[in-house]
Amino acid sequence: MPSQLTDEEWSQLLSRIERGECTPFLGPGVSLGRLPLPGDLAMRWADEHQYPLEDRWNLPRVAQYLELEKGSRWLREELAKALADAAAPEPGGDALQLLADIPFHTYITTGHDDLLAQALRAAVVRRDERSTPRKPRLDFCRWHETLRSAAMPTPFEADPHYQPSADEPFVFHLLGQAAFPQSLVLTETDHYDLFVATARHPGLVPPPVQRALRGGPLLFIGQPLTDANFRALARSLGGADYRGLQAGTLSVHVRPEGNDAAIRYLERHFGEQHIKLYWGTPREFLQELRERWLRDHV
Repeated sequence: MPSQLTDEEWSQLLSRIERGECTPFLGPGVSLGRLPLPGDLAMRWADEHQYPLEDRWNLPRVAQYLELEKGSRWLREELAKALADAAAPEPGGDALQLLADIPFHTYITTGHDDLLAQALRAAVVRRDERSTPRKPRLDFCRWHETLRSAAMPTPFEADPHYQPSADEPFVFHLLGQAAFPQSLVLTETDHYDLFVATARHPGLVPPPVQRALRGGPLLFIGQPLTDANFRALARSLGGADYRGLQAGTLSVHVRPEGNDAAIRYLERHFGEQHIKLYWGTPREFLQELRERWLRDHV
């Protein structure tokens, strides 16, 4: 599939990455083929547990029902089981492994799993003839009081001198980490509580993430920007819609085959908000980005 980016746009993107000015914002699509998508997981749970409403694809609402029926602990254990069944990466590297080879400083993800951290720990930063192992530091949003009162310092509190870098990148799990079940944002109520908490207490979001969300440029990969929950989250974190993002923000979208009207609408809609669309899968985009980075910077 031909790229939607010009050579000049690729060059600008690579320069921003080199300066540490571009931040990937990862959604569930970046783990496609290894983990179930939220809609697929919702449909499975809805079928298994007789969810009574029509929006069986809506994971927060299905999770709300299951929390009422089964309890919060059961819900979180079921999610942990789903994440534990992650498939092996495909030959030649999956999207996350390709991403880990590009020296971004900060990563924002809506995923609960640790696949990105695993990929980063297996990657290296190449400089001249040296290769340095990457050592990511991870954190999640303290969106409710129990998390805020726990004696669990953030990476920035534990090390006041820490600054995200290519060698020691920062991974921020907006919706919680599976290793800390209380941090997980699963139900519809959880999402509302997160929106309110981050709007009232901007300091819950670390400074590097705040700067990325309020200025960019961002690199949306596997994150559908039309998703209603995500749009609400973007508003609570960024204070407005996407219009405040810097030029250079890019979103990777799978092309809707046979629907030229949808393509024209999405390009016009996001173009007005200074978001460039790349039509392709996360793996296709990251494969090309990695090849261009290694060719020009190694």
